[in-house]
Amino acid sequence: MLRTILRKEHKNRWERRVALIPEAVAQLKAKGYPVAYEPSEVRIYPDAEYAAVGAERMDSPDGAQFVVGIKEPPVASIKDGQVHLAFSHVIKGQSYNMPLLQAFLDRKATLMDYEPITDDDGVRTIAFGRYAGIAGAADTFWLAGKKLALTGKSSPLQALKQTKDYPTMDALRAAMAALDLQTGEAIRVVVVGTGKVGGGAEEVCQWLNLPKVAVEDAVAGRAPAGSWYCVASSRHIHEHVEGKPFDYAEYVKAGKALYRSSFDKLLGKFDILLQTPFWTDFYPKHLDAARMRAHKDELPYLIGDISCDIDGSLECTHKASTIDEPAFTYDVDSGQIADGISWEGPTVMSIDNLPCELSDDASRHFSARLAEYLPAIMDMDLSKPFEECGLPTHLKRATIVYKGELTPNYQYLKQYL
Repeated sequence: MLRTILRKEHKNRWERRVALIPEAVAQLKAKGYPVAYEPSEVRIYPDAEYAAVGAERMDSPDGAQFVVGIKEPPVASIKDGQVHLAFSHVIKGQSYNMPLLQAFLDRKATLMDYEPITDDDGVRTIAFGRYAGIAGAADTFWLAGKKLALTGKSSPLQALKQTKDYPTMDALRAAMAALDLQTGEAIRVVVVGTGKVGGGAEEVCQWLNLPKVAVEDAVAGRAPAGSWYCVASSRHIHEHVEGKPFDYAEYVKAGKALYRSSFDKLLGKFDILLQTPFWTDFYPKHLDAARMRAHKDELPYLIGDISCDIDGSLECTHKASTIDEPAFTYDVDSGQIADGISWEGPTVMSIDNLPCELSDDASRHFSARLAEYLPAIMDMDLSKPFEECGLPTHLKRATIVYKGELTPNYQYLKQYL
C-alpha cells in the first residue's frame, strides 16, 4: 500500500478547499487505508480535526509515496517515483504548466488528474463544476449591482455581498431568495452552457426567482418586460457554414471547420452573460474581438466568464481575475483592459478558483466522491508496467504520466514540451 498524504495547498490564500475532509480520512482509516496530513494554516478544516480522527501529521510530503491535493503541486516538490493526484492543468498543453509535466517525466514520477476521471460515457464523475457555477454567477450578480450603482440605477442586487462573505451556500441562497428583482432596473440574463457549471449558474438564477424564458423568445424580442433569464446551448449560438440544420454530433466532431458563431443574434437582448461551457480552439469563438467591435452598443454590461479561457471563446477575457480583484473592464475599441468596474465597456469577472469561495460546501461534495477512488490508487503496484499496475479503467484514463512516461492516451502532449 502506498504511504499517502493530504498535502497543503500553495496556490494562494483563498485556496482553502481540501480533497478529503476529516470525516473521510477517518472512514478510510477504518477500512485500513490511513492518510496522513501536511499542516496548513489556510485549509478550511484545521489540523486539529485531522489529528482528532487519528491521522498522522507529516511536516512535508517528501517522504510520501502518494500525494493528494487540489491544485497543481509546486514543480520543485515532485520527488523521485512519487504519485500525485491533482488538477494539473496540463491536458490542453497549457504552456504555463509544461515545466510541471516535465518534472514528472524527469523524476520518473506518476501524475494523475481529476479532470479525466469519467464514466464510460465520458462524463466527469468528480469535479467542483456546480460550485464554480454557483460562486461565479453569484459574484457576477454582486458586481452587476455595483456597476448599476455607478450611474445611480437602483437594483436589489446592491444588497448582495461577494460569495466569500457568506458563511455557507445556504446563507447565500437565503440572501438571494429575499430579493425581488422585478423591482428596480431590469436584470436580463443569458446563461451559456448546460453542463454542471451551467447548472450551478442556473441554480443561482432560480434562487433569485428570475422567470425562465426560451432562447427563441429572447432572440425574437418576445421576452417579458422586467427581469428574466434564459439558457443557451450550442445549437442556439452556432450555425452551419453552409446553412444546414445544426447537428450536435457533427458540431462536436467538426468544430469550427463546419460551424461558426451566431452569438450576435442574442446581442442587445440581455444585460448579463454567464459563460460556462468547456471550450478549446477546435471550436468557434463565441465573441471574438471583431464581433464585439461590430456590436459595441449591444454588448452585455457584465460578463461572468466562469469558464475563464484566457483569450479564448470570449476574447475580452485577457486574464484571470482574483477573489481579491474580481473584475476588470474591457475597452472594445482598443482591446485593452483596466482593473475595476466602469461603464467604458463590458466588465468581466473571470476568477479561476471560484469554488474556493464555497470551500466548506465544495470540499464536502468533492471528498465524498474521492474517498471512493483512493483505495484503488493506494493499492496500485508501481513495480509493474502501466497496464498491469492494478488501476481500474476509469483511473487509468486519468493517469497522464506513469513512472516518468506519458501514458498512451497522452502521447500528444510531447508536442507541447
